[in-house]
Amino acid sequence: METLQANHKLFAEMIRKIQQKIVLHAVILYGSRAKSTAKFYSDFDLVIIGDFKLPYIERIKWVLWYTPPVPTDIFCYTPEEFHKMFFSFQLTAIDAIGEGIVLFGEDFIRPYKKQYQKFVNRGMRKTECVLIPPLPE
Repeated sequence: METLQANHKLFAEMIRKIQQKIVLHAVILYGSRAKSTAKFYSDFDLVIIGDFKLPYIERIKWVLWYTPPVPTDIFCYTPEEFHKMFFSFQLTAIDAIGEGIVLFGEDFIRPYKKQYQKFVNRGMRKTECVLIPPLPE
């Protein structure tokens, strides 16, 4: 089981290198590694939010140059894309905020964490196979 400190250390160099090239808003580790349910063969799921200019697939290829040599699933979004995904209850964004570990960008993520709690208070929940969105305000 990884510690928070170990996860920060593992991705610190990647974060530093990306920051040298673009405005980086947040990096979130989510999935089994964040929930401490990972097996030895589990990958690291990362959401990276930055001012990307490249098309989506090209962003991932670019970020992979800086990623440590561990199995990794990378999802790279602009702040606008992430915002839209979160408020349309896209599971990657919801899981990253609700279950993720913020490796970088606590200030950027804080309003999403507050909104996530509001969604939960209004009934948002996950079943084994679906996300049930919150009741309307």
